[in-house]
Amino acid sequence: MWLVYALGAAVLWGINYSASGRVINRGVSPATLFFLDTILALLVIGGVVILTGKGRASIGELRQLGGDWGWLVAAMVCSTVGGLLVLLAIEHKNATLASLIEISYPLFVALFAWLFFRESQLNWPTVAGGLLIMIGVGIVYVGNRT
Repeated sequence: MWLVYALGAAVLWGINYSASGRVINRGVSPATLFFLDTILALLVIGGVVILTGKGRASIGELRQLGGDWGWLVAAMVCSTVGGLLVLLAIEHKNATLASLIEISYPLFVALFAWLFFRESQLNWPTVAGGLLIMIGVGIVYVGNRT
């Protein structure tokens, strides 16, 4: 099922980048778009939590964090700032190029998982794929410097 979720997310992100590029090009600022995205997320996810009765369970989940509250804050801050940076990249170049550079994030997932938690999910195919991603990022950047 994870593959269906991942592909579904990829399709939705593709639509999101394209639609975001369109509205930003029409004059909506990245900050305004991100604010509206956040309001919608609050309403949708808040509704899901309320309708499924997960509110009290969420409090229990937070208690299970123990000493890892800093990681929760880091995840929230990085998600927020990262989302805004994507929209700024779209504003300053375009949705296609921003997405092609941003898609290098799995390399940073592997790097930070190792640096912060000493977790390694690397094997030779993963490393080779990562190198191809970086080569692709370089090609996209060099070919579109104007």
